Amino acid sequence: MTFSILIYNGHQIIKMVHTFIGVTFLIGAIWLFYRSLNGYFKRLPYDRLDKVLSYFFIVNLYLQLIFGFILMISPDLVTARELAGQDSMKLVTRRFWPVEHIVLMLFSLFIANLGLIFSNSSEAAREKHRKVIVYYAIAVVLIALSLGSTYFE
Repeated sequence: MTFSILIYNGHQIIKMVHTFIGVTFLIGAIWLFYRSLNGYFKRLPYDRLDKVLSYFFIVNLYLQLIFGFILMISPDLVTARELAGQDSMKLVTRRFWPVEHIVLMLFSLFIANLGLIFSNSSEAAREKHRKVIVYYAIAVVLIALSLGSTYFE
């Protein structure tokens, strides 16, 4: 029986943490949307768990931002070997993606923060659920668009 020891550099570890936070974000977002849609249509109260899930959504976005910036300044982002042999269009796309990605992610964080502020300032529980659904859904769509440009270029 042989054991293989994997040695990860800092860039790979940060990328794994970034991915892990992304997966927890997705799970939390699904749970948040389920509770918000349920609360809106069944006129349920906006309770403490709803508020915690809203803050969980925002905190995950901020963590993604921090680890994304660390990945962006990492020297391993694009090596000369990766760029060698690619045609010029793929080269331009590869250079442009980090800019496009970070702009869309910052905008989605801004929209999600607006949703949190507006939902916290609302009085009626149904209105809070509606604002969470609308603003957070816009943020998730922007995130999906940003990630789509990564995988479907």
